[in-house]
Amino acid sequence: MSLTLELLRTIALPSLKESGETIKDQMLWALYKHSVRNRMPFFYMDSVRKRQSLGSLERVYNEEELKYSKTINAISRASVLLASEDIRHAVFKTIRPYRSTTVDIDTIVFGDKTEHVRSVEAMRKAGYKLVVYGPRSTTLWDEQANIGVDLYEQIAVSLMIYIDKKTIADCVTIAGQSNGEDVKVLEPEADLACIVAHSVLKEQMYTLSEYYTFVNYLEQMDVPDFVRIVKQNNIISAARTHAAITALLHRMTRGFVPAKLKMILTAVGEDYFETTRISRTGFETPYKYHPITVVRCLLEIAKGKMSRDSMAIQMSNMLNPGFTKKMTSALLDHVLRKTY
Repeated sequence: MSLTLELLRTIALPSLKESGETIKDQMLWALYKHSVRNRMPFFYMDSVRKRQSLGSLERVYNEEELKYSKTINAISRASVLLASEDIRHAVFKTIRPYRSTTVDIDTIVFGDKTEHVRSVEAMRKAGYKLVVYGPRSTTLWDEQANIGVDLYEQIAVSLMIYIDKKTIADCVTIAGQSNGEDVKVLEPEADLACIVAHSVLKEQMYTLSEYYTFVNYLEQMDVPDFVRIVKQNNIISAARTHAAITALLHRMTRGFVPAKLKMILTAVGEDYFETTRISRTGFETPYKYHPITVVRCLLEIAKGKMSRDSMAIQMSNMLNPGFTKKMTSALLDHVLRKTY
């Protein structure tokens, strides 16, 4: 039995109360553990809880609900603070189109490096603790929520930029949160483009959290705008691969492919390389992309001058033994891990 398909079908089921069906405790836990690996435990429990009792899983649900509330408050604090300092920014890859918890808060700071420095200083003055300066981002710590806030100077893997923030600078909107606060976020088209590129180029892995993000964003987004952002940033191959897997899983569990997803595949083209591979695994996720796919996507983003220049900087920094050691350790972790 594929736990991935079982999890997808469980969340898609109509009211269990009306059908009289219930998911037994052992299966509830098995699917919960699989949802953790796929970075969506709260969404899974939230979906099932609307239909039946969670039994012994109720305690875990209550813990995740508290974590969710703390996360929303932390996101709001960070965004409201930056807005009060007139720092152009947007929370991205963090607030999903369903209730979910996260391990960090990703925020892109628009403008030049000076603006990024100013954002870090503003948060430190407000009581956030500095954790680490990264090549393209700075991590601070929100002690109230016990969560990190990553301020991105550029959207990148190490030094290598994979989304030009200038192409999404006008794609910022205000999203009201459950705590009553307004947060600056990327519009669905830009946020999804960042998630897709992040999945293939940085994490090199597909999870069900991305599946549900893609499917739920489809209802809100303008397909031509999404395709425009994808083409501007030379991530057509990444979008094609991600969309193809999403379409396959949707067809396997729902019996059809959403119209907007078909439009995306028509615009970026179809590729059956990764869908064939995931089918052979029994549709199990998290699913690791083949190195050929990752290399192909890297070669494509190199068409953009900003990405190409950042790749050159990345290569020159590899001459530094300390930098190379960190990069090698990170690469080994990517090869061996089962999720992220």
